[in-house]
Parts: sequence; structure tokens; C-alpha cells
Amino acid sequence: MLRQFTTHLESVGISLDILERPEPPEAIVKLNGEVTWIEITDAFLDQDHAISLTSAAADDMAHISDDGRLVCDPDAMFSSVLHSVISAKYEKASMRSIANDLGPGILLVGVFTPFTTAEVVSHEESGAIAELVSSNSIAVFKAIYVYDGTGKRSFHALFPR
Repeated sequence: MLRQFTTHLESVGISLDILERPEPPEAIVKLNGEVTWIEITDAFLDQDHAISLTSAAADDMAHISDDGRLVCDPDAMFSSVLHSVISAKYEKASMRSIANDLGPGILLVGVFTPFTTAEVVSHEESGAIAELVSSNSIAVFKAIYVYDGTGKRSFHALFPR
């Protein structure tokens, strides 16, 4: 994922060099010569979709499909999950500690839903995510990107816009 994000940034004239992979965060990097850090997380439509995707990729278990089920208001469902995933990163003690030590970092969020794309999410959710970020007392992330979790990886700025 970091390699693909590096390629994306290079395509828009930004250099990214990975310095360390301490876990957490995912990586400490140099972004255009400035040291910062990157955390990666995923936002799945719901638990059934997460199980379906991860079991399909696993070698040690049978695939548990989520095909053929009724999903009501998938946009609202995913919006709620996205906000929850980002909020959880802001509330996590390790993220706050890293931000305190290294300054605000970059959060990459994988969009795992068959009903939308990272590009659409970046447009539709940017205002609400800006409110969520501004409501936190600590600036944990200076930038949040969403990317398509399946298919061609495409990165889109969610915050700031």
C-alpha cells in the first residue's frame, strides 16, 4: 500500500521516502524532505462484507459470501463506518502519542464497499470529516486520504480539501 501511495504522490510532484516501519505507525516517512508518519486503516461496508472479502483472500478458510443479501441505504451505512473508523484512530492512545512526538501524520483509509468509490467518498464526505477533525482537541492527522480497497488503487484527499 505504501508503495502505491508513494507512486500516487510522485505523480503529483511530491516525494515520499520510507524511513522506518515501526508498527505503529505503519511508517515514518520523509514527505518532500519533512519527517512525518503514516497510518493505514480500512473501512468496510459492514461486518458481513468484511468477512466475505477477507475469507475470499484467505488460504486457510472457506469463503463466506455476502452475495444476495438486501442492503438498505448503503451510503448511510458506509458513511457511519467511515466516521467511526476515523474517530477510532483519533481516540487511540498510540496515535495521540505519535502525533505528540512527531506532529500530525497522514491517515490512509481503504474504502471497501461495492456501492461507491474512494473518489465519490472524498467528495461527499469531506465536509463531515472536516467537522470531525476540527472537533478533536488534538491534531492527530494533518491529511486523510481514501483509496479504493479493491480494483485499481486510486487515492483521493478527504481532508484537507
